[in-house]
Amino acid sequence: MRHFYISFILIWTLSCSGNNQQREFSEFETEHGIGPITNEIDLGSFDPALANRGRQIYTSLCVMCHGQNDTDIAPSLEDVLNRRSPEYVMNMILNPTGMIRWHPTRSHENKYLTSMPYQSLTTEEARALVEYLRSESPDTSF
Repeated sequence: MRHFYISFILIWTLSCSGNNQQREFSEFETEHGIGPITNEIDLGSFDPALANRGRQIYTSLCVMCHGQNDTDIAPSLEDVLNRRSPEYVMNMILNPTGMIRWHPTRSHENKYLTSMPYQSLTTEEARALVEYLRSESPDTSF
């Protein structure tokens, strides 16, 4: 029985240690993040209805941590599309755990008190959030 426990602990330890392994990222992943968005997105012309849907999502899920100013909790999203690509933002929304654990930009997130939680949003909802953030970042050129 003792060997069983030792084997179990060894296997469990090895399976948990995978988070520390580095992997190679494609050029796209390095710039646009890792997650379900694997190709560049054509945002097209601004869609006010989609932005309104994104504003509703932002108000109910995002504003508590992100607000309008950079805080100790989370970065401001006010000009995020000037700092990050729409694909990166969507991958962060749709795959926050993977982005925070493995993406090269994760070291920049260590200054915040909490990690971004998984919100169970769809790709369409993440796209709506990008459209809302687009309306809040008039300096972006898409």
